[in-house]
Amino acid sequence: MTQQLYLHIGDCKTGSTAIQSMLMGNGYDTPGTRLLLPKPIQHGRLARSLTTHKHLKDKRWCAIAKNLANPDWDVAVISTELFEFSAPERVAAAIKQHIPDHAETVQVIAYIRPHVGRFLSQFSENLKNGHATGDMQDFAARMDRLGRLDYAPRLKRWHDAFGDRLNVRPFVRDRLLNGDVRHDFMARILGDRPFEIGDDSVTNASLCLSDLALMRMLQRRFAAELGAEHPSCIPFGKQFGRLLLAAPSPRSTEKLRLSQTLYDWFAARYSDDARQMDEIWFQGPCFAPALEDAANDTVATAQDLNVETHFDAETLRVMTCWADLLLRQMDDDPAMFGKRLRP
Repeated sequence: MTQQLYLHIGDCKTGSTAIQSMLMGNGYDTPGTRLLLPKPIQHGRLARSLTTHKHLKDKRWCAIAKNLANPDWDVAVISTELFEFSAPERVAAAIKQHIPDHAETVQVIAYIRPHVGRFLSQFSENLKNGHATGDMQDFAARMDRLGRLDYAPRLKRWHDAFGDRLNVRPFVRDRLLNGDVRHDFMARILGDRPFEIGDDSVTNASLCLSDLALMRMLQRRFAAELGAEHPSCIPFGKQFGRLLLAAPSPRSTEKLRLSQTLYDWFAARYSDDARQMDEIWFQGPCFAPALEDAANDTVATAQDLNVETHFDAETLRVMTCWADLLLRQMDDDPAMFGKRLRP
């Protein structure tokens, strides 16, 4: 059987965690097909070696190449959503340099989430992990400056680098096989070959509005003492967020929504990109209707993320004392701090 390498490039907030957890945990059965997740499995390091850690590029890509040189596989997957932030031409060049046998055959898979859904999910994630502690309007302006939701031009660059080997899938439940990105992904990489996957799926669901307000308060307090985006803030956000999701809240579980004013800006700003996505990648209506339908899930005025709106004074007193106690540990080695938080 000819070996086939797949490069799964995200996007962020499109079920990448579920896919990677399935692959890392061997939560699948592929009778007759040897599926490989090449080691080292922290594939995010490959993406970072093309951006913030360029001095480690050769070391990291050579390690992956060495594992792929093993003949005992039929399908291999390199997966990290951090490739979303990489220049496609640099990714192609790294593969050509370090994995030349697969440079002309590697298939690239990208899942893309409709504009409003991606924005809300990303804002929630960034609040949780301390990457952003402002309001939604500020975050929309930041995403606009970065062009993060300008999907069509970004995917054009990937197509320029990889041609028709780029496969773009909409992260829309009724467009995914069995409504599950894991099933959909396995069908993409295996084709007609049989597979089964386990029932357990690691999710990265968004917190409700009150929990996000609490997270924002805590992350602001940490940032004031440790500096903006201290490495320990991320493992705290991930682990405390999981605990909050696992513990049903007795208060309102209102979800994050766009205000009508912000939605109107979104509709004007991204309608052309949504139309291009439908025409180029989906061969029919998908993102444009999703953008229009988002109008039905707005609120009249911007939601209040001030923690005092959602929690009483006594709860905030206890949470503030607890945060100050935790601060005494957060300035320790971030790797050790994160390890202590994991179950």
